[in-house]
Amino acid sequence: MDIHERATKWSKGISEMDVLSLAEKEMVCNKVAKQLFAICVTVGTLILIAIIAGMFDSPWLLDYMTDTANTTNQNLSTAHSQAGRAGGTMASLPRMIPVLAAMLIPTMVVFYIIKKPLLKRETRKLVEKKLADTPSTDDVLTSVYWAFSNQEYVSNDAFTLDIINYIEDNKANWNPNGIAINSRKVCIVYEAFITGIEQLRNNETVIDMSYLDEECRIDGVFQTDIKVYLTADNGKYFTNVELLRKIHNQLAYKDLGNNESFEGLEYVDTDGGTLVYRLMTGS
Repeated sequence: MDIHERATKWSKGISEMDVLSLAEKEMVCNKVAKQLFAICVTVGTLILIAIIAGMFDSPWLLDYMTDTANTTNQNLSTAHSQAGRAGGTMASLPRMIPVLAAMLIPTMVVFYIIKKPLLKRETRKLVEKKLADTPSTDDVLTSVYWAFSNQEYVSNDAFTLDIINYIEDNKANWNPNGIAINSRKVCIVYEAFITGIEQLRNNETVIDMSYLDEECRIDGVFQTDIKVYLTADNGKYFTNVELLRKIHNQLAYKDLGNNESFEGLEYVDTDGGTLVYRLMTGS
């Protein structure tokens, strides 16, 4: 099992890890794998010590271990080839199984019991660290393909399904629950063609009202930049699916010209503690 397969398998069924990218999942799994190795080695060592200590207190255990060792050595000493040694080992296996079981079964039980809690703990630590950091000013959602339409979405699941089905590349690039913007509030600026302020939603304003002067009207519409303020549902950060879904719904029934293809969010500025991004679109 390679690193990618392990990260995919171990993160399955752990909702806390949904906010992580594949690289972050791999980092968490690597850290937990090292912890599990150390814990399992410790458990195995303690069991071995307990067996050795038990040999001094229980004569039957000492006799059993001595007999097992003698039988194994005898079977191996009579073998003169690799195949013979393998056969000798197999012949000794019935005597060794109880000892191996006493060491391996508790170790495996500990492994499976603590693996998920360790993954959750390391995920929580990583997420808390990310949330404590200063919000990133990198561009956002630049690797997902989408086209805006007049369909509005209420469900994140339905929106995610349509994104995944939109183009094959989105199946690998789309992480709906990943943290898009580490801030409870964000300002999005986009360009649209409107007939007047009556087309604006309650959370929208025109950046420069002079663009709505009558002499700027062309073919009955004004070409202007609009800014909209969005608030995260959890009051902490925006997930990828929440942010893009809210932007999509915000643009429903807006005339974007021929620029209806989503190309990401470009960081512009920070205004009074609120991150400002420009919506990048294309035809």
